[in-house]
Amino acid sequence: MSQTQEFIDHPENALSSISFQQKSTVLSLIITGSATAYYFANMWPMRPIALANDIIPAGYGSLVLNTIILIILSQIVLQIVLVFGSGVAAAPTEHEKVAVLKAKRNAYAVLTFGVFAAVGSVFLEELTPFCTANLAILGFALAEIVKYVSQLFYARQ
Repeated sequence: MSQTQEFIDHPENALSSISFQQKSTVLSLIITGSATAYYFANMWPMRPIALANDIIPAGYGSLVLNTIILIILSQIVLQIVLVFGSGVAAAPTEHEKVAVLKAKRNAYAVLTFGVFAAVGSVFLEELTPFCTANLAILGFALAEIVKYVSQLFYARQ
């Protein structure tokens, strides 16, 4: 039997061995990562206009709002689907609660760095308000992604 087949046959490696909180975290990570990719894919074409004219391009505000709405609605809908699919949303264990606290600590460090980078960019003449806004959004997105990845890492230890 191949190693891949042995891995699949072990019940402790099955998707069912992952707790509800870990499934929810993976789902949130996918949503946040996808929304961040959507944002940057739509923001990048606006960049040359913003840098050349030192303005915030038309449509940028709606892009930010659409991205936020996308994240909120996706989280609500997919978490509801996850609850119905799992049957019951089990309460987190003490180990998972500790994992969440450790993950938040990591996320706050990234968020703090992102905020300082955005504030510091205000004092650089080369960077526009568009750059500052994108640094802030990147800081928020990276903090969330670090939180979810850290949470999964600590919960699986």
